[in-house]
Parts: sequence; structure tokens; C-alpha cells
Amino acid sequence: MIRGKCPTCGRAFEGPGLDALPHFPFCSERCRLVDLGRWIDGDYSIPGPPAPEPPIVPPGDEADE
Repeated sequence: MIRGKCPTCGRAFEGPGLDALPHFPFCSERCRLVDLGRWIDGDYSIPGPPAPEPPIVPPGDEADE
């Protein structure tokens, strides 16, 4: 028996196995898509120093290929 709590809405759920829980660890397709949207919108992030800005290359200074 698998029991859990949806990380999006907090609803408790349970099932006999992962086959019975197609959206695990979420309770529904809706909660799974809400979580995906949060990732896409940048609501979740991993803390750390900001990434350095890429160097600006003036036009005409690019290497010839």
C-alpha cells in the first residue's frame, strides 16, 4: 500500500501500488500540471550565486568561420 500527500494541494491519497497511482506523487493530472507550470514560470529555483553575464561581443569582432 502506498500512501502520500499531494505536494501541490496537500490532499492525502493511497493506492495498492504505483500502477494504481498514475500521477504519483501528485493526486491528479491537474496538480501535476500546476506543478509543471510553477517550474516553467521559475517559481522553483535552486539557491546559489547568480550566473555570470555572458560577454558582450561588439558587431564585427566575431571570429570568421
